[in-house]
Amino acid sequence: MKRILWLIIGILVGVYAVTRLKKRAQQLAPDSLQQSAEKVASAIRHFGDEVRAGMAERETELRDALGIDEAANQRNSTQREDYR
Repeated sequence: MKRILWLIIGILVGVYAVTRLKKRAQQLAPDSLQQSAEKVASAIRHFGDEVRAGMAERETELRDALGIDEAANQRNSTQREDYR
């Protein structure tokens, strides 16, 4: 009876190991690696776009708070008057 129990346990462990190995082999296949690399690249691009958008928004806020655009416009208008 013990031998049959150990035989069944051995078969179950073997089936489990084979199915896990097949899944791992599919994940490591070139097509799967290409898809994973594309997902990572897309995520990095998206992150970079979000960072750039945030930087532009923050720069606009800082320019408004410091009045840099207004000062630059006043300087440009006075310089134009001087050249005329």
